[in-house]
Amino acid sequence: MTKKLEPPKYIIILGTTFSGSGAIFDYLVGRNDLDNPLKGEEYLLPILPNGFMDLEAAAGKAFDPATSEYHLMKFQEISEKLSNFWSNGPKKKELRKFAEIFHKNISQLINEISSANYPMRILWRELFKTPLEKNLNRIKNLIGLEESIPPTRLLVSPKKLIEAVEKMHDNLFKIHSGKRSTILNQAGSGWNPIDSTKYFNDRKTILVTRDPRDQYLEIKQYKKGQSIMGFIDWYKEMQNRLKLISDENIFQVRFEDFVNNNSKYTKVICDYLKLSDRVSSSYRAELSKKNVRKFQKFKDQKEIRLIEDNLEEFIYD
Repeated sequence: MTKKLEPPKYIIILGTTFSGSGAIFDYLVGRNDLDNPLKGEEYLLPILPNGFMDLEAAAGKAFDPATSEYHLMKFQEISEKLSNFWSNGPKKKELRKFAEIFHKNISQLINEISSANYPMRILWRELFKTPLEKNLNRIKNLIGLEESIPPTRLLVSPKKLIEAVEKMHDNLFKIHSGKRSTILNQAGSGWNPIDSTKYFNDRKTILVTRDPRDQYLEIKQYKKGQSIMGFIDWYKEMQNRLKLISDENIFQVRFEDFVNNNSKYTKVICDYLKLSDRVSSSYRAELSKKNVRKFQKFKDQKEIRLIEDNLEEFIYD
């Protein structure tokens, strides 16, 4: 009897800056049996400054009423910026409706993760006041009007916060048992894939790494002025962190393996995700092969040799 395939609710694709994760994402999206609600746009809210990870820290080890209110305020601001980007960005026609639903879900989430509120004078509010607000308060004091003190909201515990975010994501992405998986691009950190993706219930994450020579070349091409020794230190630190990962929800794959041995690694990935490998995809691995061993044409081979000398264990041959 054939075992029933049960893919996860969420499939999350992560990279580490020009590491080739787009190839795996394109393959999965090209199958047409997964939901792609953001049309390839990155869902960065877990890792953005003042996003879910910062909010969780404020609810836990960094908890204080002032910290709690500050991070709730900043979380609302960054969420609104993300919503505005989707509404007015390059894919605004496709994502405007999604942005509206996202905005409503975020408002509901903020109410759900605010356990209590009470008017308190908080120093940081004074630091953020505009000159106009400060002058209005002075005028109120002069004429004897009492300054209104806004409420300070207290965050729920980290456990309740994570549960609320999971529920919000299921509502936002219309997750229903037995339906198609939702694929999300960069919905976490490739440097910290376990903690950054825990806001999605029933998930599998694919983390893509790459030969440091080609990765450096592309970073240098798109982000000018990159230091070769700075990159080497950066890559070592990244790999030191990735070596510590041991989690059934995280699958690491080399970009070069997926491209050069596409049939084999397509099956490996499908087995991991519990997807059928018989579903065809519009993705063509031969187009990605031009991005393998690009370093051979790089004019400064001294830098390439430095990478080979210092990052020998990560070189792909």
